[in-house]
Amino acid sequence: MDKTGTEFLEQNALIFDIKRDCSEDGPGIRTTVFFKGCPLSCIWCQNPEGKSKKAELLFNTKLCRPSKCGTPCIDVCEAGCLLRLDNSLQVDHSTCTRCDNCFKVCPTKALEPAGYWIGRQELLYRVLIDKPFYLSTNGGITLSGGEATMQMPFLRYFLKELKRERIHIALETCGFFNLETFRTQILPYLDLIYFDLKLIDDEESRRYTGHANHIIIENFASLSRELQVPIIPRIPLVPNITATRGNLIALSQFLRSHNIQECSLVPYNPLWQDKLISLGLSPEYQHSSYMSSEDERACVQYFSKSRAPDIQNEVLKV
Repeated sequence: MDKTGTEFLEQNALIFDIKRDCSEDGPGIRTTVFFKGCPLSCIWCQNPEGKSKKAELLFNTKLCRPSKCGTPCIDVCEAGCLLRLDNSLQVDHSTCTRCDNCFKVCPTKALEPAGYWIGRQELLYRVLIDKPFYLSTNGGITLSGGEATMQMPFLRYFLKELKRERIHIALETCGFFNLETFRTQILPYLDLIYFDLKLIDDEESRRYTGHANHIIIENFASLSRELQVPIIPRIPLVPNITATRGNLIALSQFLRSHNIQECSLVPYNPLWQDKLISLGLSPEYQHSSYMSSEDERACVQYFSKSRAPDIQNEVLKV
């Protein structure tokens, strides 16, 4: 079947992970579904395997043992994108067709899929397994990514069926979407939106995310005025990019000008770089350490007088 056809895209989603028993992606116990594909290309992206709109291959060189396994992956690869060179396995990510044969024979799981298609009924079954926990803890489902709104034809029907089951639905979004389509196909089913605000300056946004930010800013302003669903802005604190004095002051002023009472600050996590290398890509941004508690507290002061010691999941009063 054509994977670009309307009917296929309404019945199937391209995802790269499903995490059960989550407590950091919304209230209560939740299952977070990570949808593949994103319109932005943030150079610090925490989930780089979610950026591409295509299924990809992850290769962890630290787990690969060619001398012990005999590289059966090379024999079964239909595209010929795997090659043994001396005592190491070489992967040509650009020619991988995702025949998926290598995953079945790799004994160390050095080769793993980054993205797979899943049918609507199968995904419903997998997320509704924990429905009793959602209902007893006021939890639910969180849509993440990547960017889930890139798959609106699927979500339009998927979310409708979740609502029949009385499931709380949260969305984590970068905010880069067609607002009218979002209003009609997704918004009626949402209970909570986590809306990323990264950079105020248009040129800075183009430089670090690949797009100007005016669509994101306009979408946030419109949705916050309409007040149909609670919106919590999330600001990633990326050293020397978003976590600068000028950007944080501008974001704080923007939130106050729109009468936003709460926001969430997300400290930088450097673990994404290994995943990017596993995709055969080189990091454009080099920062290998976590933010210090002192730096975190300094960022908090632009938004609140609170001196919260841990702001990873803290919702601050603006």
